[in-house]
Amino acid sequence: MGAIKDKGRQLHQIERVPYEDAFLIGDLLSTRITTLAGEPKAGKTLFAAGMGIALINGEKEFLGQPVLRKLDHIVFGLTDDGAPEELKERLHGAVPADSVTVFPVEDPGHSDYWPGIVDDLIDMKPGLFVLDNIIGALAPGEDIASSVTAQRVMRNLKPISQAGIPVLLVTHTPKGPAEGMSVASSPIGGRAIAAGSRAVIALRNSEKYGRRVQTIINRATEDLNLRVAVRPTGDASEVPIWERVHTKPQRGPSIQTATPWQELLTEQIIKEQPEETSIAGLAHRYADGAGKAVSTIRAELTKRLVLTCEGWAAA
Repeated sequence: MGAIKDKGRQLHQIERVPYEDAFLIGDLLSTRITTLAGEPKAGKTLFAAGMGIALINGEKEFLGQPVLRKLDHIVFGLTDDGAPEELKERLHGAVPADSVTVFPVEDPGHSDYWPGIVDDLIDMKPGLFVLDNIIGALAPGEDIASSVTAQRVMRNLKPISQAGIPVLLVTHTPKGPAEGMSVASSPIGGRAIAAGSRAVIALRNSEKYGRRVQTIINRATEDLNLRVAVRPTGDASEVPIWERVHTKPQRGPSIQTATPWQELLTEQIIKEQPEETSIAGLAHRYADGAGKAVSTIRAELTKRLVLTCEGWAAA
């Protein structure tokens, strides 16, 4: 028997997965494999902790995105020295003590190591498995920049997701100019990591733009491009509070806060007549100011603007 005859299914045999079941946090955290990428010290573990707190406590939203499922238990697989103690400080008092399990990930390179982790997770059945981080979880001699290694990592994690346990995979982006890469290509390991994930979150932190959360996610209503900030709950606490940052209006309503933003942005472009001669160029120019993903801006402007001999005009 061939692969198609053995495993092929007709469309009516495939179970429907409603939007609400495809996400733990709407348009942000998938119920499959989600990759969270960022430079060292960008706040990746803080971000994972913030999402975990919202999920365990059954909060209504996280960064304005709806929390679609309350979780009773999250398992963290940690690789960095001192990471368990740091995670405890970031969750201490914010969630029930028995709602989080932490274990060290130290892949010795044995073929039965990850299957053993998969079996344990299937037995425990947590609401989320967080691997923080990929580089520390590699077997001796492996390099995440190698597509072979990246593909092996995703193959190890796939059975966990297939067992109905969502996976949050924390990893790094290269330092320097690579921060300008697209969201999908931002993790070290690039396409191999992104292709094995249903969702990619890029957490960026720069002096010019501050912290930003950008996403590219299957079945999302829109890709996110949010300016965010994080602060501790109090002077004696390391529990993170994540918030969206909204630009305050100055000489009129800002496109970040006014509605509908599409109309305001269209009017702004017609008034300013920027030098860009393509919708793609406009999208890149105005994405940060609008607080939207480039793809979202491009889709909206395509419907609303045309380039004439006199400049940009309403379609």
